[in-house]
Amino acid sequence: MKKFKSLMLAALASAALAAPGFAGGHGSNLVMTGEVVVKATMSSVSPDGQDTTTVQDTSIGDVNAKLTSAVNDSASYAFEFLKDDEGAGKVSFEMTGTATSGDNSIKAFADLSDITGTTGYGDVYIQGSNKTMTVKVGKFGGSENYGGGLGYFRASDLGVGNIEHILVDSFEGVEIDINAGDIQLEVAVPWMSTSAGGYALMTDGADGIAGTADDAAVATNVTGIRPNIKAALGSANISATFYTLSFNAQDGGADTQDKSDTAFQLMGNVATGAATIGLGYTSKTTKDHKTELTPSTLNGFVTVALGGGQTVGASFDILGNGTEDDEATASRFSASYGMPFFVEAVTLKLGAGTSTVSSDDKSKAGSASVFGAEWNYGF
Repeated sequence: MKKFKSLMLAALASAALAAPGFAGGHGSNLVMTGEVVVKATMSSVSPDGQDTTTVQDTSIGDVNAKLTSAVNDSASYAFEFLKDDEGAGKVSFEMTGTATSGDNSIKAFADLSDITGTTGYGDVYIQGSNKTMTVKVGKFGGSENYGGGLGYFRASDLGVGNIEHILVDSFEGVEIDINAGDIQLEVAVPWMSTSAGGYALMTDGADGIAGTADDAAVATNVTGIRPNIKAALGSANISATFYTLSFNAQDGGADTQDKSDTAFQLMGNVATGAATIGLGYTSKTTKDHKTELTPSTLNGFVTVALGGGQTVGASFDILGNGTEDDEATASRFSASYGMPFFVEAVTLKLGAGTSTVSSDDKSKAGSASVFGAEWNYGF
């Protein structure tokens, strides 16, 4: 398999070099961007009543590269090589087509994900736009509002969980964006079908008892609404996102367990001189039969630009796992300093973080810390 993938990569490279924009005097169309991240950390975790575990590690973070070329004024393509510290590496192929007529434009985008492994679809959508409105249909990502400042070095939350990102998994549907100057409004409607996974409704199985091993997933329609509003008010920026999902069995006669999923996020930041101050709150409520969880995150940060590419900052998080009984709450603090590493293209980030977890259930409580350095080269 490794040999096959190596041959595939070689073939892709040859095809890229032979394609318009990569050869024949069109090399100026080729653009390469990328990122290399290396980390060195020392972290410790001390659960209440247990021994402390300390780990020192030099690790590779993101290593990504993207080759982009414009074939003509209306078409472009890109090969993207992706490898991060949270998953396996992959090679993706992207293609973009555009057409314009006066103030109106059309964009078609398709991402063939992991073309050297199990090929699937990433984002695939068709988008129409004019000066004030954009309509997008297909599969695409969600709104991201979270701002964490220089929270690069966060200590372990000992399993409490952080819901800083509220996304509708594998979103498919319709989205309308309206640009009204300082205010931008986005309204998305998921329109999806699933028969497995977290969005599928469950029956009570042959024994008629919910929550037992013989429960079975049924084909489910998933819809709802996801509005997002962003406002720029002088030196302040505010962003709010909310979503709610509705689950309905495709078989109208199926007797299924209760399921619901809603989330809300409010983020804001204000710039004052060389400093930026931010504050945010996120809450999510899911119900699956009789199990209901409402995890939450309250976060804030401050960053200060010192000049010469140097930045200092601090951030905090207060996390709740949202369980009805014996809820665990983590309070985390981190501080960081960033500066150029010999040249401005490379940033060295130094920092430390601490956390304390409290709960009536002492098996969930404890403390943790981390100290580290991160080198980030973006090109």
